[in-house]
Amino acid sequence: MTASVTFKVEGMSCTGCSGKLQKALEAVPGVSAAEVTLEPAQAVIQYDEAKVSPSALKGTVEDVGFDVGG
Repeated sequence: MTASVTFKVEGMSCTGCSGKLQKALEAVPGVSAAEVTLEPAQAVIQYDEAKVSPSALKGTVEDVGFDVGG
């Protein structure tokens, strides 16, 4: 089943940052689409619930070097 999650992303300062994060998220198995924007600083991710969890996606954001805001 396809789901969507939106994370506030802290620590991005340029389009290079958002592009790097978007590529990393799109490479996660089960992610069908990811849109990362600087304004607002967020990541909107479409994913298959059977293949990946929101906590794993949050981990990907953190692995790239950014923080997920509350």
